[in-house]
Amino acid sequence: MGLRPESLWVGGYVDYEWRHLRPILEAYGIDIAGKRVLEFGANVGASAIIYAHLGADVQAVDVTADYVDLARANARRYGRDDIRFAHVPDTRRLPFDPESFDLINCNSVLEYVRPAHLKPVQRELDRVLKVGGIILVTGTSSRLWPREVHSGRWSVNYRPDFLTRRSSDTQPTRQSVWPWAVRAGFGAHYTNLDADDGGKAFLAARANMDPPQDTVAHHVIAGVARIVGLGPGLLMNNLSCVLRKAPA
Repeated sequence: MGLRPESLWVGGYVDYEWRHLRPILEAYGIDIAGKRVLEFGANVGASAIIYAHLGADVQAVDVTADYVDLARANARRYGRDDIRFAHVPDTRRLPFDPESFDLINCNSVLEYVRPAHLKPVQRELDRVLKVGGIILVTGTSSRLWPREVHSGRWSVNYRPDFLTRRSSDTQPTRQSVWPWAVRAGFGAHYTNLDADDGGKAFLAARANMDPPQDTVAHHVIAGVARIVGLGPGLLMNNLSCVLRKAPA
């Protein structure tokens, strides 16, 4: 596939998620042992592997067949043949019954969904999540910031969509989304747990990451978020939020 196994985001991704995903779950008191988890956007399978090790019943999907094969092989490296991986070319229609999952993990994936497809994809994820379930969004590049996180390009976040996509068959030159699209796109019947506690869990999670990431900037952003009534993760250059589903 032309990937470098020694890369942090390939061979090292599981270790990275062990140090970064686990503290988020702990800070918010999310016990996923015995729960059904959907990894939306399997990539190399890193988050799915962590969830499986923590006792979850894991289903993972990706739009790219090669990545599904790679994620399955990576899971075998870690002794996780129990994870179910599926190739789903159009994630606006998922092959699952309504309210199938207790938690849906969206790790650095929503920014790769075509803008016109984002809301239908979010509503489909809402369909398959149980009432009381959680959608965890992490690592999604924000269009609020002048520098796009994944490509490192300046000002591309502020260009109209039609100027950043060369064709439907090529990668976009920008991979980022507006924070309000992440917060509201799943529906109005979600509570942002980041905002509910004034950012305490957000900061606690980052303090317990390895290495710790509760920088002065994080505390400043959390303070601003409290003033305006938002979750601090929605003001970061890498968007994050923990959304709990209430009855519609």
